[in-house]
Amino acid sequence: MARAIVIPGEDLQDAADSMRRVLRNINIKRSAADFNQVVGPPVRDAAENFEDRWDSGRKQLRDDCEDIIETIDTILQTFTSLDNQSGDTFGA
Repeated sequence: MARAIVIPGEDLQDAADSMRRVLRNINIKRSAADFNQVVGPPVRDAAENFEDRWDSGRKQLRDDCEDIIETIDTILQTFTSLDNQSGDTFGA
């Protein structure tokens, strides 16, 4: 007896939509703040260091979100196609 494979399509689509919202809200540009003027010399170096690391992190986060969305879309398309094909086979 064959077991049914259940793919939570709506949940996967919700996840992809959420990732798209994350991408729209990730600011990938460096801050225009003048850290010397905003926070002063005592914490300027730490703020600039954080900005440098976060700059790399934003780019990595963006790439990862795009990869996740692409993977979810592929899963949904593949299972929809397989579901349609098996429906055609059993209906014939």
